[in-house]
Formats: sequence, structure tokens, C-alpha cells
Amino acid sequence: MKNPKSQDSPWLIALYISGGGGLLAVYIVTGFFAGRWLAEWLDGPRYWLAIGTVLGLFTGILNIALLIKKFLGAQSE
Repeated sequence: MKNPKSQDSPWLIALYISGGGGLLAVYIVTGFFAGRWLAEWLDGPRYWLAIGTVLGLFTGILNIALLIKKFLGAQSE
């Protein structure tokens, strides 16, 4: 008999993938707004928007990589 807490469900895998995409979007938008806020608050150049967005992208990719590592680690047990 299968373990009822098994994570072999295709719906659970789809949820993880779509959640990762949502997280990436949130990090990018957060980085954009943080860069815009810093540019306005410190009266800095407008390219801080791009720096904030790229930092948000890299942070989101790192978070997704950790999520995948956690998910794959749970699959091997």
C-alpha cells in the first residue's frame, strides 16, 4: 500500500512549479519597487531600477533553486 503522505502526485508537482513562477515574479516586482524607492529617496540615478530588478531576479532564482533542492530531497526519501 502506498504511503498517504507520498509526494508522487502530479498536482503537487504542478503546484510547486507554478509556485516557483509566482515567487520569481514577486521577487522581480519587489526588486523593481525597492530600486525605484532608493532612486527617489537618495535622489540617485534611474538605472537603480534596473539594478533592483536584476537583484530581485537573482534572489528569486536562488529561492527557486533552494525550493527545488528541498523538493527533490523530499522525493528521494
